[in-house]
Amino acid sequence: MYFPGRQALMIQDYPYTHSAAEFAEIFDLAVGSYAHSRQPWNWRVAMLENWSYASRYLEPLEYFTSHVHLWREESGQLAGCLIHYYHLIFPQVSRQHRSLEDAMFVWAEQNWAGESKQIATFVFEHDLERQELLARRGYADRGRVEVVRLYDLGHDRTLPSLPAGFRFAARAELGEAVEEYLALENAIWGRTSLDEAWFRGKSSAPHYSLDWDLAVLSPEGRQVGACLAWLDWQHHLGEIDPLGVHPDYRRLGLARALCLESFGRMRQAGMQVACIASEAADPLVDHLYASLEPDETYYAHEWVKNVGE
Repeated sequence: MYFPGRQALMIQDYPYTHSAAEFAEIFDLAVGSYAHSRQPWNWRVAMLENWSYASRYLEPLEYFTSHVHLWREESGQLAGCLIHYYHLIFPQVSRQHRSLEDAMFVWAEQNWAGESKQIATFVFEHDLERQELLARRGYADRGRVEVVRLYDLGHDRTLPSLPAGFRFAARAELGEAVEEYLALENAIWGRTSLDEAWFRGKSSAPHYSLDWDLAVLSPEGRQVGACLAWLDWQHHLGEIDPLGVHPDYRRLGLARALCLESFGRMRQAGMQVACIASEAADPLVDHLYASLEPDETYYAHEWVKNVGE
């Protein structure tokens, strides 16, 4: 493929092998795109490491190799990649290679449409260039699916307040046993599939830390809330993912308190900005994160193309 520009480039696509070196390249490309702007663009630390590490003991190698595709310059430098996650296609592209996106979507339509003959992708409202590209290619906007909020940690915020007898504890204080933690996570998300293999994978991620996996304990010492922060030390940005409270302990202000406590701890650690992404369709979650007074709010839409038409 030839891409005209200030310097003519030949860019070729390649399969993904899920080697440590390849993942490191994707990580550097995606996270490095935030060096000059904190507007949502590629995946951040939490999304990348959750995707790669939380599933490392659960999914076969073929899961990763069949859900990622790479594009490189002649020099071998990674120019971009596509990640197929759930039903969505996520382009990860360096800002100087925006012209590559059209070829990436051509490849996805030819190789990933599947039996549904459909490609769905993810675009932020501020990314007019990608919206124009998708409209030309026959994609349709299906509406908002995600909200990303950024909080300037230099601002003073209300101190966290817990009901009497409740307290915060980092997972590092709670010992190595994870049975109660897994029971809490499954209860929060209405699942049964989160097990020790999932935790072992997730906790092996380079940016995961037991010191930043925060819990709320009930007066009886039961773990009833969880809030995990991922710290991007390079860009002084902390990301909360996930946050949740056991169904039996909701509407007590625990989720709000967990956020505020995490904000305060991140600020003390030198983080400048906190980021929280959430589904656009959940009004309770939307109200909580809006009430924390974000400094910037960004919306992402799902765009869909029926390839057979």
